[in-house]
Amino acid sequence: MSTTFAIEDVWGASFNTSGDAWRETDRLRSLLGLETRAQIARLAIGRSLGHDEVAPDAPDRLGKGIRGHILFEGRELSLWIGILVTQCIREAKKKDVQLSDLQDMVRRHWHRGVMLLQADWQEASEDYKQFVELLVTRRATLPEQVLDDEDSEDPGFTIRTGPARPLYIELGASTKDKSPFRWLVNGVGYAPHMAIMGQAGSGKTRTMLSTLRQLRHQAGVPIILLDLGKGDLANDPDLARDLGATVLHVPEAPIPLDMFHGSNRSDSQASDLVLGFRDSFKRVMQSKPGAKQLDHFREALKPLFAQSSHITLEQIRDQLRRYYDTQGLGTDSIIATANDLTERTLFVPEQSPAQFFSQSWIIAFGSARETVRNLAAFLLLDTLNVWLRGSGEAARDDEGHRALRMILAIDEARPVLSAQHPALSDNIRLHRAKGLMVMLASQSPDDYDGAADDYLENIGLPICFKTNAQSTRVLQSMFRSRVNFSALASGHCLTVHEQQSLEIKAF
Repeated sequence: MSTTFAIEDVWGASFNTSGDAWRETDRLRSLLGLETRAQIARLAIGRSLGHDEVAPDAPDRLGKGIRGHILFEGRELSLWIGILVTQCIREAKKKDVQLSDLQDMVRRHWHRGVMLLQADWQEASEDYKQFVELLVTRRATLPEQVLDDEDSEDPGFTIRTGPARPLYIELGASTKDKSPFRWLVNGVGYAPHMAIMGQAGSGKTRTMLSTLRQLRHQAGVPIILLDLGKGDLANDPDLARDLGATVLHVPEAPIPLDMFHGSNRSDSQASDLVLGFRDSFKRVMQSKPGAKQLDHFREALKPLFAQSSHITLEQIRDQLRRYYDTQGLGTDSIIATANDLTERTLFVPEQSPAQFFSQSWIIAFGSARETVRNLAAFLLLDTLNVWLRGSGEAARDDEGHRALRMILAIDEARPVLSAQHPALSDNIRLHRAKGLMVMLASQSPDDYDGAADDYLENIGLPICFKTNAQSTRVLQSMFRSRVNFSALASGHCLTVHEQQSLEIKAF
């Protein structure tokens, strides 16, 4: 069994029936109180397919056309294609089914099915309840919804949530009175997120790793550590052991995450994921795409995302090329960027978000080109954001301390900070209640310039080692006063305690 068309071809194709069947479709829609003719058409085709006899030819083709994605309602399209192609092979004894064969099959079964529904309506004495009962108990019809493995979020891979109790990290001692400085990560009234800053060699990465080890020991939750710098963190076997993490060097080893998981569950889900991906994609393009290019991007990928699961970048590239060819468009920066991003395999959709985020990972991009590194980071942030939106809130103890579900740590975070990617902001602002902690390490507080105020207000603990950054508005907002980091001694940092800046000797 084979076909000479793709699912995307069916999405945009027009399907019609006879003039009489079209008029009867409209009449039944009104009688049954349904919103669209497509609902009656699907019911009619299913009713006809329940007959053993081959459907005769429709007397004409005068009925108006309905596009495939409307007639077969998004995610059900692949089911309908499978049934109709199988029926076509059975009736016409064909090995290769063309799109025209599928359109003819729809035309004939739609025509016969509407006439059968008309007879059913009369048999039910034009009573809606009796009509429904007749179809359910005596007629063979297709189900309105088909469940598959994608409809549930992998119940065997739930995220292990840490204990709902106070979690502390030790950062060193105050230079003022030598007292130990401990920060309550999941305190009430502020966010658990951290921003650690300092020039190269100042100790910011050392502090971040110490913090991660402490939290892993206390809470045992998964940690996603992204190294957007040289990739040195992936070469530390002790770190991987302490965090219980799997190490990935991208693009030598692709990320085994289904970045667009569940896109074919509904048209709205497909649309949301296409727009999210478009936002990430345009941020790695060397030239800013125009409005028409972005519109082409969306229209090209909507069918793919609505009908397919486990989507790869290679499929996206091929779908963009196919759309550009059918629209008579020449190669532009979007096609060129898609080609560049698929020279190496960036990710493979092997694990759902629930599976992937139930584990700890150290993901390094030391040898990756900037566009590859940035897109991978953006897609990870997007996927985490979408997945957490559908997750329940983390538990709290009697005093309000919320359990951690997972930690996202980004070393050398400047690329995602400078991009001002909305998924990073969403993860920081919206998912504290879901048990997410975000930890960002970068070389300068200036990296936060341009971020929205509410984004900065959700940094619960800023830490800054020696840097030549000036006392900008961003710094004053973070540290509650005018501050100077250039004179800090090695191993010393400034943080905030009780609404005032405080110098800490970290090591």
